[in-house]
This record gives sequence, structure tokens and C-alpha cells, in this order.
Amino acid sequence: MAWLSRPPGLPSLLAGFLDLRGTAIPIIRLDRLFDLPEQRAGLYTPLIILRGPDTPVGVLVSSIRHIVSAAETAFLPLPERHTFHDCASATVEVDGDMVHVLCPERILLENERSLLAGFQSVAQERLHHLEEQH
Repeated sequence: MAWLSRPPGLPSLLAGFLDLRGTAIPIIRLDRLFDLPEQRAGLYTPLIILRGPDTPVGVLVSSIRHIVSAAETAFLPLPERHTFHDCASATVEVDGDMVHVLCPERILLENERSLLAGFQSVAQERLHHLEEQH
């Protein structure tokens, strides 16, 4: 697994920050965000970087079974308020299983995004300071 910086005072749902080509990418622990069983990060724990309308954010996941492409017509809409904060927008069938499709811009609440932006700003500043010293 990639090395993550973890400055003091981060909320428990943040695993830390990934330095991706000079950009501090916050890595969110979905197990803690969705109150799932605790996931221990290991050498091969996958990180998925989501590109949203704002800045990229990463999620720490337990495993990746497949990477699939699905036609937009294969997405089945979910009833409104079916998931917390409507963080999933649809389901799609993959190998006979129905899989929820998460919306990166809806995974966090507005106040969580605001707090995350503040932590990310500090991490980015620290990263620039370290790069200047080299």
C-alpha cells in the first residue's frame, strides 16, 4: 500500500493523505464512514482515487473483485432516500450481483467536505514546505 501521511488531529474516518505527484489526496476509510467492520490496512490494500467536481479524494477499500464498464442504460435508479444522503445513485448487475454505484460528490455531507478541505489545505501546505526543503 502507498505511504500515507497522517498529521496529528485527523478525524478517524481519514486514513491520511497520499502524495500523488505533488497533490495531497485525502484518503477516506469507508469502513468507518459507513460503520462497517474495521478493516486493517495491509501491504496490498487497494486505494481508489475518485475524480469529482472539486478535488480528487481517495477511498480505502477492502478488495476489488472486478473493474467493469457498464453502459448508462444498465444503471437502475434507486428510490429517493434509499441510502444515507443519497450517496448511491443507482445499482448495476455485475456477475449476477446487484452493486450500488456511489456518487463521489455525495459520499460526504457538506460539513464533512468543508472539514476535509481544511485538512487537505494544511496537508498540501506541509507537502509544499517539504518539497521546498529538498
